[in-house]
Amino acid sequence: MQRLVWIIVVLFAGSSIKTVGEDHNLAKETEVQPVFHVAEGLNADGSLVANYKRGLNYAIDYFGNYGPYYIYLLGAESEASVRAIYRERAKSRIDPNEAEPAEKQIASYLAQTNVVEEMKAVLNGKAEGGLTWSQSPVRVYEDVTTNATGRERDPIENTWGALHEYHHVFQIAHCDTSQERTSDRHFCSWMAEGMATYSSAKFMENLGLTDFKNYMLELKTAGANIGRPGINEFLSEGKKVRLDDETYWEKGNSAQVYYMLGAWATAYLIHELGVDEKTVLKGWYADILPLGKSAAFEKHMGLALEAFYGRFDGFIRQSDEVVMRIFDRAR
Repeated sequence: MQRLVWIIVVLFAGSSIKTVGEDHNLAKETEVQPVFHVAEGLNADGSLVANYKRGLNYAIDYFGNYGPYYIYLLGAESEASVRAIYRERAKSRIDPNEAEPAEKQIASYLAQTNVVEEMKAVLNGKAEGGLTWSQSPVRVYEDVTTNATGRERDPIENTWGALHEYHHVFQIAHCDTSQERTSDRHFCSWMAEGMATYSSAKFMENLGLTDFKNYMLELKTAGANIGRPGINEFLSEGKKVRLDDETYWEKGNSAQVYYMLGAWATAYLIHELGVDEKTVLKGWYADILPLGKSAAFEKHMGLALEAFYGRFDGFIRQSDEVVMRIFDRAR
């Protein structure tokens, strides 16, 4: 399986200033169904979208329907098709209350440097993208795959990616993403990526597509489908790590900390501390905005974040044999 690190990128549209009331409105489910935009030359037999929907439908059943959510599966076969899709993407972000005419809003969006560069990546066949979302006044969530040919050839990764990205949609809907991740109104990177890594692996097993326990072991020993090194090598020689340190994005090892250790931290909450799976993956998010991240975590997990970090650090540095025992305990 190809490396499966999904990068969250924020594309701002309009003002990022929101009130508490607006935040809570974002956390409400919608009746609007996800919308697929597939470039010409892809999905000829329907399998690309079918395998994506296999994961997306499972995730929506678990987390609820949040949106509007747009899935862009793109390829380099037809420039006209790609440009037409990006125009539709711009139209989804139009603010009807904005004084600027709709056509000018579309033109402004399409002229943004990051959008221009992303279209170039699509037409050059580069595999980039991931989850994006806009801030108020027009909120949309988007999963963008700039080169979906690889996903079409790998139905397992296609389903896995859909599960992972939709967990982020749910998470983002319950936090104030205009704040830094160090804010008490936003989630930490390990909570976002680690919980989504755990949930997508567990859901893949539920779908009969992977072995969850083996995957968790591979995260420790070799990095699984995320990258190298794995947790054991990364933590060798007593390396100090802070799960809540947001600087790993810039200085490297974000995959090892946020995705791998974050997934194991999630497993530790569920399988060692005995917190209900749906509480960890879903339930506690409802209290992040009203209570703050730290208080919400302590309320639902039964211990303070700082205490959790210390206990988990001692746990994960044990042998593979010892840490894997948590999956054999009755819950």
